[in-house]
Amino acid sequence: GCHEYNQLKEAEILMTLLQGNPAALVIFGSQLADKTHQILEKTNIPTINVVGSPFSPAQITIETAFFEASHKLTEHMLEQGYKNIGFIGAHMDNRLQRQQLNGWHKAMLSYYQNSDLVITMPGAASLQLGRYALNEILLRQPELDAVICSHEEIALGIMFECQRRLLKIPGNIAVACLDGSDSCDQTHPTLTSIRIDYKKMGTETGKLLIGLLNNNHDESEESRIVQFNYQIELRQST
Repeated sequence: GCHEYNQLKEAEILMTLLQGNPAALVIFGSQLADKTHQILEKTNIPTINVVGSPFSPAQITIETAFFEASHKLTEHMLEQGYKNIGFIGAHMDNRLQRQQLNGWHKAMLSYYQNSDLVITMPGAASLQLGRYALNEILLRQPELDAVICSHEEIALGIMFECQRRLLKIPGNIAVACLDGSDSCDQTHPTLTSIRIDYKKMGTETGKLLIGLLNNNHDESEESRIVQFNYQIELRQST
């Protein structure tokens, strides 16, 4: 089931899945509403928590350093000479996206730069959000020289708006995103991004789950935390 980062939908989907008496659970990007946590506390099956809010019943937790990735990308751009770097984010009621924002914020403060150039939305990422947010930030700070986006869709929207305004990338504004895909190689200019290989993450999760099931999970075993790496892919847009 897909909860789309909606806490109410998350609990409903979980209850529906448990009615089928599954042998195990894999939960991705859980926001862990109170109701969800109560359900998981009573669930006596192997559970893997993938890049979601931490919860004690999970035997394995897979984490990615979203804060660190955002901080390092922002730091790189600051070292390249960009100063007025904005942040545009969607799904900001999501813990993972808040980590991204915090990473950007810390890097900006560390370099004594303005950390107020922020536009965030609780809703989904879209091209429209990127175009709208760029216009809004430029009204606040005409000297904006770079933007970091939580999602690829937002970055693409910004690139389209820059084309409409005849703003050169990266000459006038540099653009980067924190959740890039293969499409980042196909844009013009190519798009700098943080890359998390979700397909590989899914494969590794499956292997860990099979291991849990084959080992006849013992409740007394301590939970494990597995770190999944990210990559900074620098391209033409910065």
